[in-house]
Amino acid sequence: MELVRYLHYRNACLIFLAFLALFVTVSAQPVRLRSQITPSCPSSSQWKFADVWADGNLAVLGTYSCRGAFIFDISNPDAPSLASWYNPGDNQQFLEAIVIGTTAYFGSGNGGGVHVVDLNNPSAPSLVATINQTNGGGFSSIHEMLVFDQGGRRFLIENYNGFSDKRLRIIDVTNPSSAVLVREINPTDPQWVHAMHIRGSRLFTSGWGTSTSRGRTEIYDISNLSNQAPTLLGFIEDASASATAGNNMHSSWTSDDGRYLYSAREVTQSNGTSPGDVRVYDIQNPSQPLLVGRISMTDLGLNAITPHNPVVFGNKLYVSWYQAGVQVFDITQRNQLRRIGQYDAFPNTFRPETASQNIASEPWDLVCGTDNLQNLLPTTYDGTWAVFPLLGESKIIVGDMSSGLLILDATGAGMPQRNRISDFDGDRATDAAVYRPSQGLWINERSGGQSPEWYQFGISTDRPLVGDFDGDGRNDRAVFRPSTGVWYILGTTAGFYGFQYGLPGDIPVPADYDADGRDDAAVFRPSSGVWYIMQSTLGFKAVQWGTSGDIPMIGDFDGDGKSDYTVFRPSSGTWFQLQSSSSLWSSVQFGASGDKPQVGDIDGDGKADVVVYRPSNGTWWWIRSSDRAVGAIQFGITTDVPVMADYDADGYSDFAVYRPSTGIWYKLSGNNFTFSARQFGASNDFPVPAAVVGN
Repeated sequence: MELVRYLHYRNACLIFLAFLALFVTVSAQPVRLRSQITPSCPSSSQWKFADVWADGNLAVLGTYSCRGAFIFDISNPDAPSLASWYNPGDNQQFLEAIVIGTTAYFGSGNGGGVHVVDLNNPSAPSLVATINQTNGGGFSSIHEMLVFDQGGRRFLIENYNGFSDKRLRIIDVTNPSSAVLVREINPTDPQWVHAMHIRGSRLFTSGWGTSTSRGRTEIYDISNLSNQAPTLLGFIEDASASATAGNNMHSSWTSDDGRYLYSAREVTQSNGTSPGDVRVYDIQNPSQPLLVGRISMTDLGLNAITPHNPVVFGNKLYVSWYQAGVQVFDITQRNQLRRIGQYDAFPNTFRPETASQNIASEPWDLVCGTDNLQNLLPTTYDGTWAVFPLLGESKIIVGDMSSGLLILDATGAGMPQRNRISDFDGDRATDAAVYRPSQGLWINERSGGQSPEWYQFGISTDRPLVGDFDGDGRNDRAVFRPSTGVWYILGTTAGFYGFQYGLPGDIPVPADYDADGRDDAAVFRPSSGVWYIMQSTLGFKAVQWGTSGDIPMIGDFDGDGKSDYTVFRPSSGTWFQLQSSSSLWSSVQFGASGDKPQVGDIDGDGKADVVVYRPSNGTWWWIRSSDRAVGAIQFGITTDVPVMADYDADGYSDFAVYRPSTGIWYKLSGNNFTFSARQFGASNDFPVPAAVVGN
């Protein structure tokens, strides 16, 4: 099969493509969206919401411009409800929101102190006390706070919402109506402490620094707050060329064993020499902390300004990363960050309004191709503010500045992705399947040598489709009726149902566009280049991406669990992609007249790769997402139908063709190039996997 030819092209292009690589990426598997609630408030600002916390069946969401605090019933994570809006005076900016049991603590950033609120009846919150200068000697305006129990007492630690006072105040709030100032901490940071974290008997501060002096993350012993002043054990100053003068240590969290500290630096140099990052410190000896790891937006290929808040739960680190949503890292090796998942709640703010870009054909070899990635980077804070994973990885609570409250499921992070191409039994292997238009008949193989399944479903003019529309891990059979724009779905769990979505001439493009684990009904309208998506969780969305004559493609090219808007332009052999994770668009000129565009994961990294099949000589060409290497292999003849998919569930797409004249499937393993052939189908049958990849 001309493997020598493949290796020749791969090596020839590797050196060239090294100069085209825009960043090094780490593969990430999807994190599933379970639900989202965006409370309405009178503010016209994009920055509406702030911090988030949860306990049991209650979640609380602070506000930036909305005012007040929102209280949610999350007993059903798939259908949470807004219980109430605590908004006394219509003017309190409760940046901080904490709930412990049925008691909430709302910290005001504009003069209201800390409100202690009874949530025994979440729909009717009741003010118990206000912690301020009069009651407890607290600050009138706070930026961050912690509430924790020690020695049978409950304490509040708070900072001031501004650089003019860097002290931390520790207040006994066991009886909120008679709060007592226990003591103050005057940190050694030159300007201000932004946030605090407690693990066991140790307090960790995150110092901001100044334009000339580096910030300090301090480590204190607070084992006996009632009777003994905290003891400074050491600090992290991070005096290195890789940090700016101020350093802007925003917040931090320790590993469960307390040996490592994960610190987020909040800076606006998203494309500068010192972008915001997450740093890992070995703090076993707090007097001599060691920097042992670092990862930035550049390392991850993110289009986001900076990380905001890190939280550790078990062997995972969750980071709210503004425009990049929630990033999930495996920290089984505590000093190493390995990204295994992400969910991006940020809208495509940075995409151009139209896909009609004049991308000139490259003068070099067409096969090697090139990327054109638009340099549209954010320069201000926006997006996901906070993440709270402490209820468990199946019920992760997220606070987003514009989207409000989200609930995510990260149980699948780091696990193999589902196979969404003709996998009818949920074993992650594509099943050979055909649709017989003359009879409206579906026939598919089953794993384990079982007899094939037969379903009468559809008519001769229907367009066969597959997708997991009910989220049970198995593909459902579906047809789109072009004459009426009606979808008919035979769900493996949900059963039969139909609905009208689309017009005559629309091209169905079902896929998971909101990362909730269910494929969405969607159509591409060639006359206008508009995608119309009915997201199963987030509702209707329309995106203009493409022009007349473009071929819409279905694939997750950035590995975030959401299908990206992608078109192939046959007139120029150019691919245009609007990535859901970065909000940037890119183009690559890869293909020639007569090529059939395909989507597959050639390198098994969880991201779709650009692939074309050239019928004129039966050659496959591809660009691998992991290293931008180009390859080619001859497999097939002119009349074959390309049906690339993962038929052996090894995570690699296999080269495969269906020969209509004989009903034979020819497969070449994408992992080890093992050849196989199987007769399954008859003349004029349509191979079902071809419905997914745009044939």
